[in-house]
Amino acid sequence: MAGRKSTYNYNVRHRSRRFRWLLEGLALLFALLLILCAYAGKIDPGSFFPAPFLTLAYMPMLLLLALFLVLVLLFRRWLAALILVAAFVATLPVFGMYVPLNSEDQLPPMPTESKSLLKVMTYNVLCFNYNEASADQGPSATMALILEADPDVVLLQEGGAAGIEWEEIPSLKPHMAKVRAKYPYTFTSPEGLNILSKYPFKTQALGEPDETRSVLGYNREMKAYLARAYDLSLPSGKQLRLIDFRLQSYHLQFGKSQNVRISPDIKPAPLERMRRSFALRGGDASVIRRAIDESPGNVIVCGDMNDVTTSNVYRIIRGDDMSDAWIEVGYGYAPTFNRYHLPFRIDHILYRGQLQALKAERLQEGSSDHYPLMATFDIDTTHDSVKSNNQ
Repeated sequence: MAGRKSTYNYNVRHRSRRFRWLLEGLALLFALLLILCAYAGKIDPGSFFPAPFLTLAYMPMLLLLALFLVLVLLFRRWLAALILVAAFVATLPVFGMYVPLNSEDQLPPMPTESKSLLKVMTYNVLCFNYNEASADQGPSATMALILEADPDVVLLQEGGAAGIEWEEIPSLKPHMAKVRAKYPYTFTSPEGLNILSKYPFKTQALGEPDETRSVLGYNREMKAYLARAYDLSLPSGKQLRLIDFRLQSYHLQFGKSQNVRISPDIKPAPLERMRRSFALRGGDASVIRRAIDESPGNVIVCGDMNDVTTSNVYRIIRGDDMSDAWIEVGYGYAPTFNRYHLPFRIDHILYRGQLQALKAERLQEGSSDHYPLMATFDIDTTHDSVKSNNQ
């Protein structure tokens, strides 16, 4: 009887030891994956093609790690818990880029003179849903949101609808009188990089013109540019350049849209479509960066980057001289893409020069597949924006 009891106790201890090793091994695996996801944006996708996918996985991986931490705490596996907590601490700078926690009392004070303020919005408006079945069901919720938010300048992506004038789009007709009154200075372009402004400006295309070609090979047979600059004429006389751009989307679904069709020989799988998009965005990011380097000192860069804060593309465009308005004065995790259950912040407002971001907002209305970002700047400050949290 004693021998059976001894064997039973040995088997129990052995299973317990194996279970402990399993939890500790999984904890180490999750920890390494979290760190890799956090810093994969420092890897050139050309040398390691999974890197962009890993950057997208940081927040999901963090959630998985948190759930696993609860499990190991329930089983009192302290070494496994310590490994998981250490991994989170190692990625805290990255977490701060995704989820900045700037409280109200930490924000810079608003100037007493309203003329010192400039409110800038970036918004991918999905052609005001012109190509969707719901487009004729009433006034555009997207344009209504813009008018209600009342930014001084709105930089739009996908702002055009196959060359159709806004007055001809049924959902925009009810708004056009207010739009023209509020924003006397506008510009539309073939690439859909449009602007609504309360101030006059001069515009120029950036980069070399190319035939707009989707990541999958379909040629729209039209000339377009990757980015566009707007030099504002501000009442203070201060020189300020705005840069608007939109990088390649992921092409997660196919349809009749010219943006996603391909030549009829092949229909790549979703992961292959994403891989091609990542490859093109890297080259396009370098073009945007050169445009920033060639711009005057005071510049605000807005756009649909189609990539997250820690991506290689984001790092290229931000460089060593730009601040991120959301990281500096925003609060919380604020995804700007709202389709396919993919809550990522892929729209960004970057800036440099004698400017100071005072407030950043993510609005959650409209009918586009993106939410807009809006930042309020003090444009009369002599303070040069200093970039931080660039991991």
